Amino acid sequence: FVASRSAPAVVVLAVFAAVGVAVLDDYEIVLTSTPATRNFAVVAVNYALGDGALLTGHERYYGVSFEAPLLLAERLLGLTDSRAVYLFRHLLTHLLFLAGGWFCWLLARRLFGDRRLALFALLLYLLHPRLYAHSFFNSKDIPFLATFMIALWLVERAFRRDTAAAFALCGVGVGVLVDLRIMGVALFAAVPGLRALDLLQARDGAGRRRALVTAAAFVLAAAGTRYAVAPWLWSDPFAIVDAFATLARHPNDMGTLFQGEVVRWPSIPPHYLPTWMAITTPPATLLLTLAGAAAVVWRGIARPRDVLRNTGLRFEWLLLACLTLPPAGVVALQSNLYDGWRQMYFLYAPLCLLAVCGLRGLLAAAERPWLRRGTWVLAAAALAGMAADVVRLHPHQAAYFNFLVDRSTPERLRTRYEMLYWGAEHREGLEYLLARYPDATFSVDGAGDWPYSRAILPAAARDRIVRASDAGRGDFFISIARRPRVPSPPSLGVLYTRRIYGSTVLTVKAVDLSRVEEAAAAPARAAYRAAAAGEPLFRSPASDLHPAFDLHLDGRTLTWVSASCRPEDTLQTFLLEVVPVDPDDLPAIRRERGWLGRSFQFGQFGVRFDGRCLARRILPDFPIRALRVGRWWRDEAGGWRREATTIDPAASRSPFHP
Repeated sequence: FVASRSAPAVVVLAVFAAVGVAVLDDYEIVLTSTPATRNFAVVAVNYALGDGALLTGHERYYGVSFEAPLLLAERLLGLTDSRAVYLFRHLLTHLLFLAGGWFCWLLARRLFGDRRLALFALLLYLLHPRLYAHSFFNSKDIPFLATFMIALWLVERAFRRDTAAAFALCGVGVGVLVDLRIMGVALFAAVPGLRALDLLQARDGAGRRRALVTAAAFVLAAAGTRYAVAPWLWSDPFAIVDAFATLARHPNDMGTLFQGEVVRWPSIPPHYLPTWMAITTPPATLLLTLAGAAAVVWRGIARPRDVLRNTGLRFEWLLLACLTLPPAGVVALQSNLYDGWRQMYFLYAPLCLLAVCGLRGLLAAAERPWLRRGTWVLAAAALAGMAADVVRLHPHQAAYFNFLVDRSTPERLRTRYEMLYWGAEHREGLEYLLARYPDATFSVDGAGDWPYSRAILPAAARDRIVRASDAGRGDFFISIARRPRVPSPPSLGVLYTRRIYGSTVLTVKAVDLSRVEEAAAAPARAAYRAAAAGEPLFRSPASDLHPAFDLHLDGRTLTWVSASCRPEDTLQTFLLEVVPVDPDDLPAIRRERGWLGRSFQFGQFGVRFDGRCLARRILPDFPIRALRVGRWWRDEAGGWRREATTIDPAASRSPFHP
């Protein structure tokens, strides 16, 4: 039975669960979370059942403590339709997030002894806009956050009860935590370290024996659990060393848009993580966390012995260490981070508890009743603001930024920071096309993960959408917000645009203009006539593989035109490499290779009509020494080939810079 003192938390979590079920179908499938991690679980479970081999690359080190039970439950329930599978996964991921909230409530109630503060901690945990969206589709980082909160509660409980059974249970939780992400070793090291302090302060032999026995129970349970849930350790237990070394400096070099530059490992600046946390966490939470950290440090200076003893203050210092030491370790180890700070979302567990420490300190400093009431009103207003952001941005709360960045200048935010970097907006584009063409079957091309978006749609809708590469043509193109978008002329054939904070995160355009009304196709025909009337900068010869195309330059606008365009030609990737006069004009990450890549899929910037094709791009505004233009394509063996021509501006009648 739930005690009456827990009724507020039960009510809050029940409301959030009901809302979660109601909005479950609004969220997306994202490649780097749901399908990929599910595939890792498939391999691990098949290996454990004696049917298959493990992966050999670094992917085998991804923990499956959450994914494997999901997969087994999916099989037990007989879920085979992709929509049912992924909605089920989204539901259980969200429920685990809510379970983390329950343990946040329990821990906060124990630490602060006040149900109001505990309820504030719970709501602070649940209402972070980015984490709320991720709690549906991110089966990597949200389970780790929730399990980290549960593990913190287990640690506090173990030291409070001081029994071998409590420490063994804590070890099981920490073992699962380490499996989910190697960063869990922070708690694995912290518990024996704190027990060592207790051992040094023990006054008799019984106290020392208890410290040693409980520490041993924790280590054995944690290590045993870690081994049991990781099939790749069964044949080589010492592979854990290689796993830590590999995942601490993850080999992925995909890069992330950060302050207007694409940063890649190992050139990630030290301020990367704190900046991302600062600009994507509600400001009130940040201020309270700073106040809480200051209060914990001040109390520790005033009562240093309590920091060493098994007290609530020592646990608060553990929270402070959990918030500060992992980022310091990331910098010291030059660990790889990308996609914002999602790999470090677990930091929000100690962060929101320290924020409650800050609120407690403010309430304690308010000597008059009206000041305390005013403090509670401000705290409630902060929570209301977070809830408003969750509602206003739905279902794209993952693009939340606070006022510490420029959110008002049109199109600025998306050229400075990653927004919906996982293709979490693709489904909205597909649903727009399904509604616009209710009885048609059409092909879609796009930069990102849209085929996974298709998998969560109803079966009848899936049957109407064909991947462009399978159809041999692209009727429509869906663009997303990943990576910087250089200035471009007004796009032709645009049907739908989604903007967040004035920045475009989704564009749906027609590639085949026969699919749209004549009024929508007219600008493309006019642009083609205007470009074709001038002398081309470059004229490519026709070949068996590709038709001829002309390249025109008007100021900084490059225009590709072809008078004999086939539907399959619009699936090409066009090569565009810009070589500057001054290499210092290049972004830092591109100076080593000496040129700027602006290659693009035709459908993103081009259209076809009446057997003709046209595509346009804008060149950078620095002086240009040369251009390389051409095409990429796949040969019969599946490999990538390219044809390219270097254009010297000295031989051109057109200026290469304004």
